[in-house]
Amino acid sequence: MRVAEIFQSLQGEGRFQGQPVLFIRLSGCTRKCSWCDSKYHYQGSEYTIEQVKELILESSVYNGIDTVVWTGGEPLLQIDEINRVQILVKQGATHHLETNGDLIKNTLQLQCLIHNFKYISISPKELKIAKRISNLLRNVLTGNKIDIKIVTDLDKVNIDMLKYATSLMPLSTYNKRKDEQIRKRVWNYCVEHNLHYSARLHVINFGKKRKI
Repeated sequence: MRVAEIFQSLQGEGRFQGQPVLFIRLSGCTRKCSWCDSKYHYQGSEYTIEQVKELILESSVYNGIDTVVWTGGEPLLQIDEINRVQILVKQGATHHLETNGDLIKNTLQLQCLIHNFKYISISPKELKIAKRISNLLRNVLTGNKIDIKIVTDLDKVNIDMLKYATSLMPLSTYNKRKDEQIRKRVWNYCVEHNLHYSARLHVINFGKKRKI
């Protein structure tokens, strides 16, 4: 299993923001986005399934953190390995998934993910993926376990995907004044359209710092 980093922190995004979690950032992605804030994921190391299992159980036993967030890169490139870890720690952890949705192609795949993960945040990077995921979701019972999270500035970025969103996350430019304006704009849009607002608490507090 190729892993970029494993660390304990607070979830900064999505429905569970603020909750203590163990992040497992896997190496490899289906894309090479110029704006990616985790390009370093390619600098990964090989871990055995057993090593990852032990790190998860240690986090649970010694620190009381029993929620694992699988992120990347694109974690679904290693879904077989993730499933093997999940089997080994079945009683010791619950699992969340952060994915761009590229590899979710059919209803059966989606149903399997819903079964194996307590929460799934899908952040599509282009319109055709947002459409496909939205269509697939019509055919499954999600139990409010899935968000289509669109990153936007409500000006130029990802405007074409807004109608498929269940959650919006303000784009981070790392310009303090500009980002404050974007956050307020996205907040107001979410209020007006009954959407979940996903902050980026780690970026607001620490900028580009890693392992936060």
